[in-house]
Amino acid sequence: MSDDETLADVRIVLVGDEGCGKTSLVMSLLEDEWVDAVPRRLDRVLIPADVTPENVTTSIVDLSVQEEDDNWLAAEIRQANVICVVYSVTEENTVDRIQKKWLPLIRLAFGDYHETPVILVGNKSDGTANNTDKILPIMEANTEVETCVECSARTMKNVSEIFYYAQKAVIYPTRPLYDADTKQLTDRAKKALIRVFKICDRDNDGYLSDTELNDFQKLCFGIPLTSTALEDVKRAVADGCPDGVASDALMLAGFLYLHLLFIERGRHETTWAVLRKFGYETSLKLAEDYLYPRITIPVGCSTELSPEGTQFVSALFEKYDEDKDGCLSPSELQNLFSVCPAPVITKDNILALETNQRGWLTYNGYMAYWNMTTLINLTQTFEQLAYLGFPVGRSGPGRAGNTLDSIRVTRERKKDLENHGTDRKVFQCLVVGAKDAGKTVFMQSLAGRGMTDVAQIGRRHSPFVINRVKVKEESKYLLLREVDVLSPQDALGSGETSADVVAFLYDVSNPDSFAFCATVYQKYFYSFFSALIFIFRTKTPCVMIATKVEREEVDQRWEIPPEEFCKQFELPKPIKFSSSNVSMNTLYLVYEKDVQIGQSSSPIFEQLAMMAVYPHLRRVFYLSDSNLLSKITFGAAIVALAGFLVLKNL
Repeated sequence: MSDDETLADVRIVLVGDEGCGKTSLVMSLLEDEWVDAVPRRLDRVLIPADVTPENVTTSIVDLSVQEEDDNWLAAEIRQANVICVVYSVTEENTVDRIQKKWLPLIRLAFGDYHETPVILVGNKSDGTANNTDKILPIMEANTEVETCVECSARTMKNVSEIFYYAQKAVIYPTRPLYDADTKQLTDRAKKALIRVFKICDRDNDGYLSDTELNDFQKLCFGIPLTSTALEDVKRAVADGCPDGVASDALMLAGFLYLHLLFIERGRHETTWAVLRKFGYETSLKLAEDYLYPRITIPVGCSTELSPEGTQFVSALFEKYDEDKDGCLSPSELQNLFSVCPAPVITKDNILALETNQRGWLTYNGYMAYWNMTTLINLTQTFEQLAYLGFPVGRSGPGRAGNTLDSIRVTRERKKDLENHGTDRKVFQCLVVGAKDAGKTVFMQSLAGRGMTDVAQIGRRHSPFVINRVKVKEESKYLLLREVDVLSPQDALGSGETSADVVAFLYDVSNPDSFAFCATVYQKYFYSFFSALIFIFRTKTPCVMIATKVEREEVDQRWEIPPEEFCKQFELPKPIKFSSSNVSMNTLYLVYEKDVQIGQSSSPIFEQLAMMAVYPHLRRVFYLSDSNLLSKITFGAAIVALAGFLVLKNL
């Protein structure tokens, strides 16, 4: 294929028996008049977009059949996206060869069930007689045939129309939309239009009101409908589809019927204008750049929902929370994501989120889901927001929008450390511990699930749990991520070691439990080379958490006890995590008190979030063991530490 050919939006190939006038048709188009002497064979012709009705660059290839075999012809045909089969209305044998020669050859190129449009062109129709009676049976027997046009290169009859129809057959193809056998919309066309209907049904009542219809009209075509035009549309639908209009509004059945009318009346471009505004390509799949826009994420940065993205997903919750109980029932959740190609929040991954006692997704859990996927699986967020309609209304003339506006890229963490502050909203905590150290109970507590809930979950638990926590009266999201390692020798990936805070869990009743945490900490978060006198200390805050403290505590098989280990490596004193109902001091820096299992508001999660938000204050958390810092507020603790550092440097 030539360079010019690759630039063409529409590639038309003309095939047919020798002497049918293929070259004459192209020459008449180019010269806008009959040309007596035509070349034996034309080179590829490239027609610029600004001289075509549909504003598309078009290439025309005149295939000569002389001395060429079928394999060569099939290879050339394969490069086309529309084929014109030219026959002579004055030579019956050229009509017969449409089915005997040319349609089989096209199937050889594309396969038996291809969707490349074919147009039958009856040339040499110099008079007024209509000769299509022999062509109609061919059209009915071969669904790939879009239409038949009789023309005359000599009289210029329908010459420009042939190539216009060829362009339209590519830009606004019929077969993806319409099943000629059943005379109904295809299943994939229905699926696409149902998505369009649900997105435009702003109040989720199952109807398109006059206001919603006008919004839809302005979105797709740039101009509103008059009240008379609205009534005409509803009347036309009601006449052909009795259940298409109810309460003076357009129902889903009526919306589908309306597009069936467009197609049957030859107005394919109307339906295609709608579908393309909502991101669809000719294949009736959402375009790749609509689903997955290009985005650059520098090293050290992360992705979060932008204010626009947050507003959009929050509005979706309000739209589909039909009973306004602040939760999404299974049916409401299914309805919300029904326009997506695959289940989104399943029975398994809902365990990462907060639910009510019936297992229904709360608003907090729903918003946490979007914040989690945006951080750990941006591609999934882009895809789901695209299907849900975020780009709709953010498009330009003749093109669909994309989901880039739904995302913000955070500032590099290194700069956050330098500036001693961050505007990030989502922070990741790595949860490390040996088998049976209580990681599942710990993580599920963030979602508000206790021991009974965890017992019902069994082995079907999520490696992630996320919920909203308070940090200095600001809402942040803490994402707990369990590290799937069976022994300290298992390698951690860079994504795991780059968390914002690390929680090491050890079972006080298992003598070998702490050794796992100590080994992983020294291997990945603290390094020492005595020969080189080199020490590397991670900038990621780390904390040891003692679990199962209701059981009898045993000595840990490690060089020194956990408390001494933390002191040696300047880590905060181990935090006890239990089901005790001991009342908690609201001071975040208190480590001696017990915390409750199954409480998402437990100070231990606020403490982890605090350490993630303020990693430059690691020294504060270590010094919090002193009597002075255990009795003052967090702000005063920071002031005290600042004074300590000033005095030390004087």
